[in-house]
Amino acid sequence: MKKEYASPRGTELLCENLVNTCFGDLSEDNIRIFRDRLLDMIGCILGGAIVKENGYLEERMMEWGGLGEAPVFASQGKRLPLPQAAMLNAIKARSNDFGSMLFKVHSDAMPSHMGETLFPLSLTLADTFKTDGKAFITNMVAAEDMMGRLLYTLPVRFPTDMQLISSAAAAVAGRYYGFNAKQMKDALSYAATNATDPGDAYFDYSEEFKYHNGASAQMGIMAAELVKGGWTGLKDPYFGRAGLISSKVKDDQYPPLYEKIFEDLGKVYYTETAFKLSPGGIPMTAIVQAGRKLHERLKHVYGTVSPDKIKAIHVYGAENVYHGYYSNPFVRRNQINALFAYRFAAVCAILYGGIKVSQVQTEYINAHAELLRLAEEATMDVYRPADGHPKMKAVAEMKDGQQFGVEENFFAMDRYPSKEDLTAKFRDQFDTYGKLPKENADRIVSLTASVETLEDMRELTELLY
Repeated sequence: MKKEYASPRGTELLCENLVNTCFGDLSEDNIRIFRDRLLDMIGCILGGAIVKENGYLEERMMEWGGLGEAPVFASQGKRLPLPQAAMLNAIKARSNDFGSMLFKVHSDAMPSHMGETLFPLSLTLADTFKTDGKAFITNMVAAEDMMGRLLYTLPVRFPTDMQLISSAAAAVAGRYYGFNAKQMKDALSYAATNATDPGDAYFDYSEEFKYHNGASAQMGIMAAELVKGGWTGLKDPYFGRAGLISSKVKDDQYPPLYEKIFEDLGKVYYTETAFKLSPGGIPMTAIVQAGRKLHERLKHVYGTVSPDKIKAIHVYGAENVYHGYYSNPFVRRNQINALFAYRFAAVCAILYGGIKVSQVQTEYINAHAELLRLAEEATMDVYRPADGHPKMKAVAEMKDGQQFGVEENFFAMDRYPSKEDLTAKFRDQFDTYGKLPKENADRIVSLTASVETLEDMRELTELLY
């Protein structure tokens, strides 16, 4: 261990880099990917606004009221205190599990879910603090970079990736509050010690999977406010005694990759870089792609895809892939079960040629009897692909005795979407929300493509009210 990285100096170095990063430090790729993610996440905020299960929480917070300092997006101009607005906006963004994710640090891909909190939080803060586009980008990229480095230190990253979201929120908020490195470490102390993860929410189909993101956004604001009020933090909230990271290592030792995170500090900035092509998370990509191809094959054979002609749908996952909660049956007839069930995704993609956010909503599901029948009766099994590659397979068993199957590589999720794909995804969610002027969509697409040129981010955020 090099002395200059020993606790608490290592965390202090990370905080110094966090507060001192300038727009000019970022790469062209940082900015290009950020623009794409921004458009993507704005769409997800609007798509999340149609989830009726969120209605009670927003209505209750409006009843509680308070200082109307911050916007609640997709709510027809409503405003609330900053912590509450940030929470609601993050919950919307996460609600369909459709946002960007996944760090690549030193070429090591690491599942993460920070963007679905940080983008709505950053947009909320940018509107409230009246910041410009360059600061908006820099504040978030600098925060993500620190969190990606922290996560990288551990050989086992789950559930630490979830527990770091409140820290990421505090890092972003601290930049808006103008904190120095000491203040930033203090704010991160409250975020780290009050970190949460969604527990078994995915297996148990609980709304906690998205409330966690809202609570993390709110915690980020509260951490900044506490430090603004003079509260102090810990010596080292991550690698000190009982730190968020060190507590996951035997005898509170440094994690195996600790020193490596300082190698390119301030020279390379790591952010999330992957996109979800359907609701329900990035592992859905392969089975949805297989379902789309099977949809086209059935159209070619039968002219149309009619559920009346389909006896059953069968899903197969390669034995060398961990399928987790996605392999569970579709039994609850609600949005959350639809998000996290391969069987529902396969059926939906086969019937409709894809999955839109409108099609995973509880009301839609229960209004379509044949979708319900096929999803509830669908089977799933593990198989060994002939070539040994990790794959997913969808099979349609037809009532006329024919069977049709399509395989897709599980890592189809690695494909970076085209601008056309991202724009279509955004526009579908914009149109599905349906409560904003049509011309706002064109303006959002245009402004996100050059967000660094904005002198006041409200030029963009006011299009989301």
